[in-house]
Amino acid sequence: MRNWYTAQELAGLPGLPGTARNVKAMAERQGWEGQRRLGSKAIEYAFAVLPAETQAALIAAQVNQSQSTEPPQPEQLANALPTIAQRDAVPASRLTDDQRSVMTARLAFVREIERMSHVITQQRAIETLVELARTGELSPYLAGLLERANDRKTADRTLSERTLKRWLSDYRHHGETGLAPARRKQDTSVPNWATDFLLCYQRPTKPSVEAAYAEFAAKYPAERPSIHAVRRFLNKLSPEARERGRYSPQELKAFQAFRRRTTKPLWPGDVYTADGHKFDAEVLNPRTGKPYRPEVTTVLDVATRRVLGISVGEAENTIFVLDALADAIRRGGMFAIFYVDNGSGFANDMVREVVDRLGGTMTHALPYNSQARGLIERAHQTIWVNAAKKLPSYIGADMDKHAGTAVHRISRKQLREAGKTALIPTFAEFMAGVEFEIESYNNRPHRGLAKIRDTQTGKLRPMSPMEAWEAARAEGWEPLLAPAELVDDLLRPQIVRKTTRGEIAWAGQRYFLKDLVALHGEEVRIAYDVRDASRVWVRTLDGELLGEALLDGNASDYMPKSLIEQAYEKREQGQFKRALDKVETLTGQRVELIAPTSAPSAQLTDEQLAAARRHAAAQIEQESSFQLPGDSVARYRLWKQLEARVQAGEVLTEHEARWHGHYPSRSEFASMKELFDAAPLQRDRA
Repeated sequence: MRNWYTAQELAGLPGLPGTARNVKAMAERQGWEGQRRLGSKAIEYAFAVLPAETQAALIAAQVNQSQSTEPPQPEQLANALPTIAQRDAVPASRLTDDQRSVMTARLAFVREIERMSHVITQQRAIETLVELARTGELSPYLAGLLERANDRKTADRTLSERTLKRWLSDYRHHGETGLAPARRKQDTSVPNWATDFLLCYQRPTKPSVEAAYAEFAAKYPAERPSIHAVRRFLNKLSPEARERGRYSPQELKAFQAFRRRTTKPLWPGDVYTADGHKFDAEVLNPRTGKPYRPEVTTVLDVATRRVLGISVGEAENTIFVLDALADAIRRGGMFAIFYVDNGSGFANDMVREVVDRLGGTMTHALPYNSQARGLIERAHQTIWVNAAKKLPSYIGADMDKHAGTAVHRISRKQLREAGKTALIPTFAEFMAGVEFEIESYNNRPHRGLAKIRDTQTGKLRPMSPMEAWEAARAEGWEPLLAPAELVDDLLRPQIVRKTTRGEIAWAGQRYFLKDLVALHGEEVRIAYDVRDASRVWVRTLDGELLGEALLDGNASDYMPKSLIEQAYEKREQGQFKRALDKVETLTGQRVELIAPTSAPSAQLTDEQLAAARRHAAAQIEQESSFQLPGDSVARYRLWKQLEARVQAGEVLTEHEARWHGHYPSRSEFASMKELFDAAPLQRDRA
């Protein structure tokens, strides 16, 4: 506010003449206090000697002129009263947007009163603002803030003397935050009926609020609340507190805070993680030709997210875990930590012993804590679930119910009538798809990896697992690779067995090594290969290698079975036993299986027996130079060699020719032929 005004500035104001000349004349008649304006001849008069109505007009004009269209900035407020910030009791950052908006509007009126108080009294400044608000003559800026400053829901949005004085007092005692209105806090008290209602609501069956309220209302003896009060109470609870009892402790973790792990400090090979996944689509079993869901065991490098090893079987067990781990070591080298769950395929002495021999550390996740292994769980979704959805035999949760039923009915009908179906892939087609999915995943950008600039598009994108692997090698890291023979030896589990006249009994089979005759009755260590049961490696308890003990090595004829085939037979025997138990339960009668036999129904004559003996002797003589391999891959390769000899015009021996002609009729031949022809990229794990 100004304290001095010239006659020219006062002319025309309320209570004064309309010309400067008449204003001067009036000043002379009434003896107004005046002074010469500095640098001019004009006479200016003091504000205090002017008429009251003239003073009011000057104050109103000054109020409207001093307001800008922008609210005061924090630094302006701090410069005006630097001591206010020191008196703030509550930080402004703790206020809501609504409280901060009301506070700013009220502060504008407080500032205006303080500016006016430099010229007139505070009381008169307050009265002036109240009168301008009543008559609607406030500046557009203050008029716009008036409604917000009152913070009322009623139609009365004007100012009062008492209100302005209260704002001034709050500001001077508590600073600008004292102008913020108090907001009613949410009532967090627990009503008396809450425990009784939650007993009806927090159940694993997940009853609705209406159903739980109906049960609660029938049991609660006192005055019960309305269902709306119950809903308001549930809305106050946190999701974890509200859903406790409706979810298991494992599922309740989805509502809790979690710790996000970072893999940036890791190098490739620091941590391998593995897990089994039941494939969500049907595949034709290579042994039985029947549809089944294979179990895929995947080994993943945590640092680069690269899939290094896989193994496919009927269930997660030790054999397929070791097979996948061996595949990963051959591809990516040794690991420091093997991070797995507590499944039976991982938490066993055999896998633990192999990891110890490799020099790594085996770490198990906490039980029922799959969130801790989110990398491998996410990889299952990205690779195997998406791969299963590409097949018509998909039977996952997203499959349409009617479409799935139609595929099941048609595929079974085709299998019964023709022995094959196009709706369910063969095992060879499945393995070819497995290799394709892994190759695609390893070369696709992964959002969990660091970003690089794409050389083709010039845009930033995440690295792929293979790019992350090669980037680590470019920085100087190299995988710790070992010769294949050493890896195979380290991955062979070892157990202690007692020798008996050169033989060792293991897994229902007998192995013979001539050098063990001298160690009759002593204990030795044997190492075995999970995919080749035709031999075991024998060592002394001190670790000295004695040699290879062959399956039925002291017998004239043998046909080795791998541990995998033995597992299949054991699984079939269990299924037969469960089927018999079910039939006996339904019928109440004893059921027995009669083993098939090819023996003749009548006794042979002496001449027929002699001819049979001569034929058998000739067969033994021929078989001494022809031995069948112990696994299906080697047998198929042997047949290919014999086929090449036949095509070249070479004459086969009787036993070779008989086996060469008979082998194509076996289901094993069809499976191996499809495997070799349709999946040329399949790894050779012989």
